[in-house]
Amino acid sequence: MEKTSMLREPDLLDQVHLFFDNAGELTGIRREYLDFIKRSASVLTFKLPLQRDNGEFEILEAYRVHHSLHTMPCKGGLRLSADLNARTAEALALITSIKMGLCDIPFGGSFGGVKCDPRKYSQNELEKIVRRYTLELAQRGFIGPAIDVPEPDLHVTTAMMSWVKDTYQTLYGNQNINAAAVCTGKAPSQGGIEGCEGSWGKGVCRGVEAFLSLPAFSDRFDTKPGLSGKTSVFLGFGKVAYWTAKYFVETGSMIVGIVTSSSAIYDEAGLDFESVSKYYIEHSTFKGYGDGKKVYEEDKLDEVLYKPCDILVQASVEGKININNVDKLRTKIVVEAICGATTYFAQKMLDSKGIAVIPDLILNVGWAVSSYFEWLKNIGHVKLGRLVKGWEKSSKEAILSLVGKAPEKATDIEGGSEKDIVDAALVDVLKQTIKEVDQFAQEKGVSYRTAGYIIGLDRIYSMYKEAGFVV
Repeated sequence: MEKTSMLREPDLLDQVHLFFDNAGELTGIRREYLDFIKRSASVLTFKLPLQRDNGEFEILEAYRVHHSLHTMPCKGGLRLSADLNARTAEALALITSIKMGLCDIPFGGSFGGVKCDPRKYSQNELEKIVRRYTLELAQRGFIGPAIDVPEPDLHVTTAMMSWVKDTYQTLYGNQNINAAAVCTGKAPSQGGIEGCEGSWGKGVCRGVEAFLSLPAFSDRFDTKPGLSGKTSVFLGFGKVAYWTAKYFVETGSMIVGIVTSSSAIYDEAGLDFESVSKYYIEHSTFKGYGDGKKVYEEDKLDEVLYKPCDILVQASVEGKININNVDKLRTKIVVEAICGATTYFAQKMLDSKGIAVIPDLILNVGWAVSSYFEWLKNIGHVKLGRLVKGWEKSSKEAILSLVGKAPEKATDIEGGSEKDIVDAALVDVLKQTIKEVDQFAQEKGVSYRTAGYIIGLDRIYSMYKEAGFVV
């Protein structure tokens, strides 16, 4: 990125508090109750010992934040990153609480992880880190199917979540029949859901489509319905960005640029997504990619970010759209595929420029739904749809028999798979959430983000109020 002097903004937690306070003033909730909801319930910081493969001994710092206990368990990301700290974990836990309240999924918000660069550790060392992290949380009563259920975030894989489950189940499986529900995002063999690794990206894509179909959105931002034919630039190319881009391409969007921390690629005529993504997965960079496409290196990455496009998808890390670059963006719509994508003051500037911001609170619903269904599957001890799949098939056969028709293919009358059930729920929750946010935003004359915060806050407040704030 550019090496010019940068203006400093508040850190992520302070910015989330600004968004929170801005929405809170419009709720009618008393200030002391808002302050109670805003603060984290528990913030845990602890040391994590590691014996490395070469015999060296390290002490890593780790965190887990339970933001809100208005409903249990808590739910939130597990991250491995050298940039992680307790305040960032607090901010992301708060966002998660509001997000869960907004889409009416019965979890409180949490977040945590280990402060380390996973690229510097072997697979064996990473397994030690994840298992010890789980053990430390378990010893403190900070993790469990009814306490806090982590999910994968930055640099965390399905294998790592399976290590979390295995460690916890080894400790408590003989006492807790629901031990497998201690985390989500696991491999299918460990209780995860087959084919749902792309649910976050699918949620982002379907959410953008839903917003583009809103008459009020089209009128306000002068856009046409649908992703087909719209150009897009992606900031970041990790798991979330990859799956979002894949669904964008399948829906007809033309990806013209991708920017990562070390390289970028741009082609005004559109990138060959399959070829570009395959190359990046193999090399972790676009450097050396041929095919006549333009590759940019470290000192010129921002050139791609500032290229004209219909949609800019921020799928990198928090705060990458900020007051230092927002004036140079040449996009009509900013899509926040990850939490904290846009800073508070950058949002203000985008609003003043008439650039649409589709916020993280809504677009991250896809993974929330998938995680919720995986948790339900684990505590229910049965695959989703298994109890009714045979009945659905028999019912369809009976209906077709009555009308004298036969199915064209045997699969036409099969009951839905786990993935089908989750995908249908994802779309349903997204549509309901977006409809509610759009209606509220129009009635109150506020941004989509502010509308989402207010709706989420009201639901959390109602839970506390009806249960009783104090004993």
